[in-house]
Formats: sequence, C-alpha cells, structure tokens
Amino acid sequence: MNRITLLILVALSLVPLAAPQNVHHVAGRTPVRGPSLELSAERPPVEGVQNTPLRVGQAPNPWKLQATLPGAIIHDISFPTRTVGYAAAELGQVWKTTNGGTSWTEILNLQFPYYWYGVTALTAKDVVISGFNDSNFEGIIRWSHDGGVTWTPDIVLTTNGWSYRTRFANAQDGLVMDGLDLSAPNAVHYTTDGGPGATDWTEVAPVDPNGGWFGNQFSLLRNLHARASGISFCASANAGQTWKCGPPIDSVFDGPTFFLNDQSGWVGGGEISPSVEGWVHRTTDGGKTWSGRTLDGPLPIREIHFLNSTTGWAAGGDVFTGVGGIYFSNDGGQTWSLDVNTGAEMDACDVKTSGTRFQIWCAGTNGAFNGVVYTLRGTAP
Repeated sequence: MNRITLLILVALSLVPLAAPQNVHHVAGRTPVRGPSLELSAERPPVEGVQNTPLRVGQAPNPWKLQATLPGAIIHDISFPTRTVGYAAAELGQVWKTTNGGTSWTEILNLQFPYYWYGVTALTAKDVVISGFNDSNFEGIIRWSHDGGVTWTPDIVLTTNGWSYRTRFANAQDGLVMDGLDLSAPNAVHYTTDGGPGATDWTEVAPVDPNGGWFGNQFSLLRNLHARASGISFCASANAGQTWKCGPPIDSVFDGPTFFLNDQSGWVGGGEISPSVEGWVHRTTDGGKTWSGRTLDGPLPIREIHFLNSTTGWAAGGDVFTGVGGIYFSNDGGQTWSLDVNTGAEMDACDVKTSGTRFQIWCAGTNGAFNGVVYTLRGTAP
C-alpha cells in the first residue's frame, strides 16, 4: 500500500457516518374500502431484534371456517351467548347469527358514508355499535334494545374524528377509543351511566407525549382498569377518565392490547410496509417490564385473546396482500405456532366459556372483500 492510498483511507475513517435514515412504517389503512387514512410512523431502522422462533411440529387446533359473509369487511364481533352473535362491518353493515355462527343475516345496511368498527352485545337484545360517518368526521354509536330489529338514530360522540370500538366493564361503565381526532393527538369517550345518549359520554384526550393513533383492540377489565396501545402505550385506572401514557412497547409501534388481569398482558403489532410483518410482547407484572418480541412473523397482528395465563391466540393478516391466520400459544405467549392459515386478515375474536369448555370465534376479511368467520371448540387446561 503506497503512502497516498494510506492517507486517503485514514481521511475516510475520520469522516463521521451519516445518521441512519428513518423508515416509514405503515400499520394499515383505514377504512379498507374507499378513500383511506394511513396509520404510520417514522422510526429508526430496527436492529438486533431477538425473536423466539415459531414452534415446529406443534399440532394445530382444529379451526373450522363457519361462514362467509358476502361484501362484509368485518372489524368486530360480539357473542353474548353461545348461539347469538353480532358482527360490525364497513359501509354501515351489521350482521347477526342465532345458531352459533353457522349462518348470518344482515340486519342493518346503511351503506356509505357509515363505517362500523365496533360492536358490543351486553345481552342478546342490548347491543351498541360504534364507528364513524366518513362524510363529516362524526364519531358515532347506535343502540338496539330488541336484538337489532330497530336502532336509535346516530348518537354523535365527536364532530372532529372517527370512533372505533366500544367496550363496557359493566352495565354502566363504558369506553370508546377514537382512531382519529382532528383537534388532539387522540381522544377517548367514557360513560358512567350506560351511555344511552350523547350527553352521557365525556371526551378526554390522554396526556400523550407521542400522540397518534391506537390499535382497534383495547383492554377494559371489570375493575375499570383500561390499557390501549399504538403510537403510545396508555393506561387508565378509572375506565378512561384519566390516563398515563408512555412510549410504545415495540420500537416500531403497537396495535392490539389484551390484559387478562392486572398482571398478565400482551400487546401485538404489525405493518404492511416496508414489509408485511407482525409481533407480540408479553408482561407478567402489569406492564412494569415487557419481553422482547416473542412472535415475529409474516402476519401483522390485529387481535389477541387469552383464555387464561397460558392458553391464547394472536390473529391477523393483511387484506391487501391476501395473507392471514391465527397463531396459538400454550405457554403464556412465550412461544407460538401457526394454528390456521386463513388467507384473510383476521380482525376480531370473541369467546364464551362454560367451566373448562370454550368456543372461540375469529372474524376478518379476505382479498375478495368478503367476511369470514372461523370457530374452535375445546377444553382449556
């Protein structure tokens, strides 16, 4: 090596390296049909992620495709009994089953500009649906007290955003999370009297240093403790009246949030760009500490549900690329195996239990924009 070459190499070694460019990560697009909003974030490159591999050879559970709902882009389901269930879908659709999901009837179809993203059946007859009017940024709910035969007019929660799911801890305390707010980084609405009308709901903007969006699935326990995550991880001890927020659990962002109790919890996440990928983290101390990614696979995770501290599922997919399925864990989310490949983006799950017996339903949307409902019966350990 001559002296000139050596001097050039030394000079190059003294040039500071450019900071890595942020990566544009896209969690999804809302709504699926029609003009959509991109849920995304700019993040540094993800480095050094240590993932627990999927179990190989794990016998899958016998999931069954129960039904296909034509033209239904399903975002939520609710089963108040083993036989009666409801599904909320885009373009103003609500579907109902009275035979445990074998067949479904469309009981409401308001078409554009209505988009339903949430449904909760407190009883077989008392049902609330939530979503938004895509023509005027109204976040809305509607009630039915006769099993979906009739519905109230729109109950407007906000004129500055889109509302997503509604959940109730009991007959009085309910919570709605917004997916979009035009006047704050994010917003929620809570009720302490059952929420029959617009004046029964109070809007709160969580004090969130990061701002941004939440995943559609959030957790609301019977003791009124709530958790939600997306761009940030936020927790409330009083069903959404006040919040404490911090960074997301994952270095990119989170999405679905499920807590079995105040100790055992899981958050998932996923993206459809720059890669199609999904992940899960777990906590056993109420969120004081979290694991790394215990699942990192090719399906964006949209919904998590655990029967107990060991047995649970993580469902997801991407409707635009036609991938989807449901992962299974029998060790509390430390390791996972693919239970069923649905080829559809699985967005919502619900379960009914009787002793150790259970039936779980998971619903989503395939690449032809038809709704699909899968079910599994079994015995929990």
